[in-house]
Amino acid sequence: MQNSLLPANAWLFGSDTHAVLKSPRPQRSRLLAGFCLALAICATLSVRAQETESVGDAARAFRARRAAQANQDSGHPAQPPLSATALVTWQIAGMAMPDILNEVQTRGITFVPDNTQLDGLKEARVAPELLAALPNVPSHPDASNSSEVPQALIAAAQAFSSKDYAAARHAMEGLIRQNQDANLYAALGNLNFISGDFASAKTAFVRSAELDPSFAYAHVRLAQIYYRLEQGSQVAEEAKQALRLQPTNAEAHKYLALSSTIQMQDSGGTAAGGDKVEDLSDLKAGSNTEAKDLNNQAIALAQQNDWSEFPKAEAAYKQAIELDPNVAMYYYNLGNLYTKWRHPQQALAALNQAKALAPRNMAVRQNLGYTMCQFNLFSDAVTEFREMLDMDPHWNMARPCLIKALDSLGRRTEADQVERDYKLYKSSDDSGDSDDGDSNEDDNGVKL
Repeated sequence: MQNSLLPANAWLFGSDTHAVLKSPRPQRSRLLAGFCLALAICATLSVRAQETESVGDAARAFRARRAAQANQDSGHPAQPPLSATALVTWQIAGMAMPDILNEVQTRGITFVPDNTQLDGLKEARVAPELLAALPNVPSHPDASNSSEVPQALIAAAQAFSSKDYAAARHAMEGLIRQNQDANLYAALGNLNFISGDFASAKTAFVRSAELDPSFAYAHVRLAQIYYRLEQGSQVAEEAKQALRLQPTNAEAHKYLALSSTIQMQDSGGTAAGGDKVEDLSDLKAGSNTEAKDLNNQAIALAQQNDWSEFPKAEAAYKQAIELDPNVAMYYYNLGNLYTKWRHPQQALAALNQAKALAPRNMAVRQNLGYTMCQFNLFSDAVTEFREMLDMDPHWNMARPCLIKALDSLGRRTEADQVERDYKLYKSSDDSGDSDDGDSNEDDNGVKL
C-alpha cells in the first residue's frame, strides 16, 4: 500500500486557519472567532516519496469559517438528532471519536440513554468515552426507549472491533440489502478501504453521498480515496464539497491543501517565500532504521483515529526519539499528535524541540505559534510569528493568529497594522486561493 496520510484532523486539527480579510471589515469579535482555530495540516512530496504536514491552507479555513458564521441559519440548517444505530455505524465507518462526540453534543440524540440502551451500545463495542458522554447529552423531545441497535449491526460492530473485516463487511452488506442508508454505505466504504479495496470503497462512499447529500464525512473520505489514487482534481472537488457542507471540517481543509501541494510539486514548483527559508522537505529522518520504523508505526496507529491507539502512537514516537534524538521530524510528528488529541502543553513542548532542531522550518514554526495561541500564550505567540515574518514577510498565514494574539494583549494599533499587511500580501501569499475562496486544488505525520 502506498505511503499516505489518513484524516484529520483536523485534526486535527485538524487543523487550520489562514485568514482572508475583505472589505468591508466585519466586527472584530467575529473576525477573531476564526483566526486561531487552525489545525496542523500536511504537505506531501509525492505518494512515492516522503510525505510531510503543511500549514498552507490556513486562509481557506478562516474564510470558510467566516462564511459559515454569516450564513449559519439559512445556509446550514441544524442537523437532526442522532440515533443509537447511527452512532454504532459511524464508528464502523471510521469517523474519529472526537468528531462523533462533537456531533452528539451539537445535535443531541433520539433515544433515552438508560441502562438498557447503554448496555446495547456496550455490546456493540461503542467507545467508552462516548458511553460516558451520552447521559449528559440532551435527548430529542420525542425520544423513547425503543431505539435499539439491530443485532446484525451489533455483530458487524463486534467483528469490526475484532478486526475481522471480512465478517464485518458481510454483515454490513446484509444490512444494506434491507435498508439503503447513507451511514451503512459509509461503514461499508470504510471496511473496503481498510481491506485495501479502494475501488469498492469509492463506490460505497459515492452511494453514501448520493443517499445523504448533506453528509460531509462521505466527501471527506472520497477526498482521501482520490488522494490515495493520486487523482488531484477529484481530491479538490470532494474536499470543497465537504467544506460547502461543513466549513470548519479540518480533514477537508487538509485534503484541499494536499491537492494544491501535489499540483505544485507535479509542476516542479516550490513553496512561496525567501530562498533562505527552509521548506517542508527539510524534515529528514536520521540513519536509525528502527526509529524510522517506529515513526511509521506511530503514524499507522494515529491514522486509525481511535482514542485507544493514542498511547501506543505516543509511545512509538517517544521510542523513535530515544533512538535518534536529533531528528526534528519525530518531535514534529509527536507535537501534531498531541495537537490532534487536544494536549496543548505536550504539543508545545514537542514542537519547541522540533524548532530547536529545525529553527527555520516554517511548518514547525507555524504549528508552534498556533499552539501558543491555542494555549493563550499570546506574548510568546507574538514573538514567534514576528520572527517568522522577519524570515519571510510573504508567509501570510502567520498573520491571523498574530492579530488574535495582539488583540488579546490589548495591542489593537499593532493588530490593525498586521491586518493591513495581511491585505497587502494576500495577492502574493502562498495559499493559492482565489478571491471567491475556491482553489483548484495527511495530518498524522511525516512518513518514511
